[in-house]
Amino acid sequence: MRTGYIKTTNVSQADATNFSTVTGIQITATEPTGTAARYVLKPAGGEWMHYNSTLSAFEAVATQELTAASVLEEGNTKAELEAISDAEKLAVFAGKKADVFVAISANDEAMAMPSLTSLQFAGRTGATTLAANYTSDAIRLTATGRPVEIMSITVDKSATANASATLQAAIQNESNEWTDWAEYTSFVTSPATKAVAIKFKGVLTVDSVGTAEAALGSVTIKHRVEDSAVFAEGTGTCISKTYNFTNPMTAAHLMVKHPVVADTEVKAYISMRGKPVEVKSELLGTGTGASQTVTLQHTDKIASHGFTLYFDGEAQAQTSYALSTTDGQVTFNADEGVVVTADYTYNWEKEEFVEMTYDARYPDTLDANMVDDQFNYQATKDTDPQGSVAAVRIDLVQNKGQVQDEAIGTGKGILQAFNLAHKAKSETLVVKVDGQEVHNYTYKDNTNVLFVTAPSGAAITASYSWAADTVYLESIACIFNR
Repeated sequence: MRTGYIKTTNVSQADATNFSTVTGIQITATEPTGTAARYVLKPAGGEWMHYNSTLSAFEAVATQELTAASVLEEGNTKAELEAISDAEKLAVFAGKKADVFVAISANDEAMAMPSLTSLQFAGRTGATTLAANYTSDAIRLTATGRPVEIMSITVDKSATANASATLQAAIQNESNEWTDWAEYTSFVTSPATKAVAIKFKGVLTVDSVGTAEAALGSVTIKHRVEDSAVFAEGTGTCISKTYNFTNPMTAAHLMVKHPVVADTEVKAYISMRGKPVEVKSELLGTGTGASQTVTLQHTDKIASHGFTLYFDGEAQAQTSYALSTTDGQVTFNADEGVVVTADYTYNWEKEEFVEMTYDARYPDTLDANMVDDQFNYQATKDTDPQGSVAAVRIDLVQNKGQVQDEAIGTGKGILQAFNLAHKAKSETLVVKVDGQEVHNYTYKDNTNVLFVTAPSGAAITASYSWAADTVYLESIACIFNR
């Protein structure tokens, strides 16, 4: 029988600090055939505990100096913990963090060990408030182990009234120690905070179930090592300003000036749409002292943003009325005799991009290092995008991939230089001479040249992961035509 254990650290604890009432335990884990997992928990300031189904209560385990064997004997199963839904039985964890110790075992026939993805508490922050915690995996910021500087952290989050979305972070230093959870902005400092890894925890709360909403969309981290910026391969996007033309446009020709960079490509897209119409001070009627529903004069493609309702010229809070953008109906309650008006926008369409057709590449006449990629667009049917509001988008694509045993040359018994087919990630490079891995080579990633010495006639191969250098836009020019 093989045994082991999983134990939380200060940034992977089960967190119920936001809950005044804990209503359940949720576990995401696997137990393959021939394996077992048992759980014990320790609330902050308390002892290691298990749930005693006979007493219907949590109690301290007999062996506080935990081992895999002791927890396999005294711990609870996943099913036993998830079956507890009585808040009184879970009260010992309310408002606290809890450490988790999972003992795992596998017999000789088991093909894999058990795993634990997460153990979380469910609960309420108040009588009618629901809350949820979401913790990310550790995000490695460096491949070398040297700490990098955190330059900025940008969060995409949203919350309606009676809801909130907050984000915390914890960082790992070069000694592999994690800080405690803190507001993510506390790690954006001057001088910059350094870290080798980072984790995030989102806390979402909702007071009005069914009507309030909270969401965390994305988190973006910019970081650098020493004085050099750190970039990840991928796609960079540039979107032009939005142009408003007097006449509807149906065609365009785009010129994109950029340097020639191996293993990169440029893609172009265009957006054309009708011009939105703004309405100011449309009279909806007068108040009656009771709820009224009035239909706007223009109901086609009403914009959800930019709508303002006025009572006697005074703007009203968004929570005091209801707008249906599908049929233009506005519901409000104004005092008797109050003049009700509205500002709004109709004929509003979302900005949606379609790909342009590649035309040709032309050398730049003023700079031999630059080229002009040109693209065309033509609306050929009524359903194709067209209109007087237009913009273009350019995607700069850094391709990446893997090479296995690329034949790069034959040895001559002296030091030789070879250009690889792609720019290798040096940490992944494996060089072989006649099928045997060697280490007496040098790779210059700034020039993509490999230097190696091999016996005369020996076959030299290289395997590696690769990613293109970054490419940038020098300039763009677009001609629109109606």
